[in-house]
Amino acid sequence: MKRSTKAKILASFTLSSFAPLLLSSNVAAQMPEMQISATSYTSILATNTIYTLAQAGSMAGVFNLLRTAASDVSSAVQRINLAAVTQLPQAETASFTAETTASIKPGVPRKAVPSNDAVFGSVTIPFKRLAAVKRFAPSLAEMASGAAIKCGAKGCSDAAEVVKATLDKTGHASIRDKLNAVNVAVNRAIRYRRDADTYQTADYWATPSETLARQAGDCEDFAILKMAALRAEGVDMKDMSIVVLFDQKRQFYHAVLSVEVNGNYFILDNMRDQVLPDNRLPDYQPLFSIARGKGYLHGLRAGNKQVASRIPLEKVAPGEGAAY
Repeated sequence: MKRSTKAKILASFTLSSFAPLLLSSNVAAQMPEMQISATSYTSILATNTIYTLAQAGSMAGVFNLLRTAASDVSSAVQRINLAAVTQLPQAETASFTAETTASIKPGVPRKAVPSNDAVFGSVTIPFKRLAAVKRFAPSLAEMASGAAIKCGAKGCSDAAEVVKATLDKTGHASIRDKLNAVNVAVNRAIRYRRDADTYQTADYWATPSETLARQAGDCEDFAILKMAALRAEGVDMKDMSIVVLFDQKRQFYHAVLSVEVNGNYFILDNMRDQVLPDNRLPDYQPLFSIARGKGYLHGLRAGNKQVASRIPLEKVAPGEGAAY
């Protein structure tokens, strides 16, 4: 392959951004749930880049790198269909109020084929060894059992009472009204508190019942509780996902809930009470997501800025906002 072609590949698709995830299975296994770094993750997909990369399988350097990756990631990269990649829509800068927001729902392909229709205009690739999936598992089990919003033996906390009352009022409401009501109720019933202060660890994914009992949590705890509340309202789990991202405006790592409604992604966020569509939040750069108990990596198309900070995966926790 010509050297110019190799350069084009590396310039248009920052393969090095995936390097920490591909270099060894140990890295993926050790990666904390909410922990991911900008440089190690931000993928920039340019026109005809992925197709070219797939055709470059014979190039020794690329082959040797991909050979160390998980089979599902390698398969996903090789199957990318660039014809489906379109330009990221331009959106106006979102204003930020005191608390809470909406939800996100990236595409969830069953096969290892990247989706070009994911939240925030990203492309997703299934990734089985995402550490966050294991941390989210107890919450998923709690939702499936129906115990997520139930009160304990000592009765309901004030926060639980607020959430339950909201669900009682919106049982027959439209999906948009349910999103708005749940977002506001959880944002106002739960106070923000860092994991380091609540659980004495840098990153802990609390179950909905734990968050309601403590009446406090960080960004992913808000998102998980909102997912549980909406599931109790009848919203299909396949339409919801927890999305870990980098806020390029405020320069910190964050997590939100995404909900897909008629092909549009709405974001429930603890940074604001207003539920906004994803295209109103141009500063949010998705890194990975969890939907239906499965993990997905997100890549961005050409023209999007890369996250500037260079921090090891194991040193970033979105709930903390920065490296620890």
